[in-house]
Amino acid sequence: MNKRDHLQNNILYEWLAFGGFALLLLLAHALIRPDFGDDVTYAGIWGKQPLFAFLQERYLKWSSRVVIEAVMLPLTAVSPWVWRILDVLMLLLLVWITADLFGTEKKLQAQILFFAMLWTVPFFSLSSAGWITTTVNYLWTLTLGLVALRPLKHWLKGEKCPPAEYIICPLCVLYGANMEQMGAVLLGAYLVMGLYLLAEKRKLSPFYFVQLGLVVLSLLFILWAPGNGERTISETERFFPEFASFSAYEKLWMGFLETGHYYLAAGHEQVSYLFGLLAGGLFLTVLGARKSLTGKKKKRLLFFISLCPLAFYWGVGHLGNFLLDSGILTRGRDGVGVLVQNRQLPGLSYFSTQLIVFQTLVYLAVMACVALTIALLYGKSRETGFQLLILGAGLLSRVIVGFSPTLYASGDRTAIYCSAAILIVTLRNLQYFLGQKPGTFLKGAGACYLGICILGNLL
Repeated sequence: MNKRDHLQNNILYEWLAFGGFALLLLLAHALIRPDFGDDVTYAGIWGKQPLFAFLQERYLKWSSRVVIEAVMLPLTAVSPWVWRILDVLMLLLLVWITADLFGTEKKLQAQILFFAMLWTVPFFSLSSAGWITTTVNYLWTLTLGLVALRPLKHWLKGEKCPPAEYIICPLCVLYGANMEQMGAVLLGAYLVMGLYLLAEKRKLSPFYFVQLGLVVLSLLFILWAPGNGERTISETERFFPEFASFSAYEKLWMGFLETGHYYLAAGHEQVSYLFGLLAGGLFLTVLGARKSLTGKKKKRLLFFISLCPLAFYWGVGHLGNFLLDSGILTRGRDGVGVLVQNRQLPGLSYFSTQLIVFQTLVYLAVMACVALTIALLYGKSRETGFQLLILGAGLLSRVIVGFSPTLYASGDRTAIYCSAAILIVTLRNLQYFLGQKPGTFLKGAGACYLGICILGNLL
């Protein structure tokens, strides 16, 4: 088979794969009824107030997300199938852009893996404010924000941007950066990649400054919006009166505890399998790469360090919650309980300050094991820095929600950007694992483990 035929076959397989993805997503969306929460509220507004007047009022009294809400408001008032079809297309775009930006040259493999891993994301986190409202504000900003990063890929490869991206990518910036968390991610990504390109003695494209300028202007628009201040005051009084007395340090600590609890300790009431997927993928990658590693001590060290996050997630997170909830565990309940069930600061929590400090240190140690596993596995390489940068950006995008009085009231929808970072890093590790040509047993074990995480999330 010549190169042209091989390329045509790949394109055909991709279209077939995306056809299958679309069918599954349409079937799942057909079961969704977007008829509750803010979806109903906004649908009632649509026929009573002009769109521009609504957006002006929101900007002055409640929110700077006027670009997002200009899309969201009419969608709540039309047939639910309009949103269903658009949301399926957005998910397909998410699969494509993730594989394109972060996958290896085996794009079809990356697309299938990422689509499978998407089913480990807690679906109802995308319905907490209503299906339409939540997806348009969070899922769509994530997807279009990633599309806005595509020029960076071209510049890193020394390529020119396709003409269409000079129109599409600025529009994606305007939509994605209208959401505070995605705006911060875009700013960090463009600044870091810009500094990297300069360090490599490459000239920055004028289009780089257009994209960066739009991100900065979007964030300034958010900071200057009078409605955001009004909203913070209102939500503090309604959801979290103690929030007004917290220092910046305490808000960061609170955001870190909530993030660690949700991922590392399996989430308890909001069960999450995402960190289990990351830890399992890393451990599997370490097992698959053992033949290519040199030095017995390094192999043993890497094995045990990579095992720690996996053991913590299942042995402390899931098992600890089960033992506590069932009443089987009678001794050491506070020591286990603080690790798997505490989300709050000293003074608001049942647990003592000493125990919460202990919880914080344990969470940091588990995260350090993840970072050290990646560093030992890939050594002093760009891959190490790239994966740690992605995880760091994801972690920070979730921790900064501690500066919002709705940290707890918003549920886990604000975790979507951190969840995406975890899935991206897991994708890169799984593709590296498969590239090592592991045996049938390891590949079968990996498939079974992914299936367990998916079934656990769906059930």
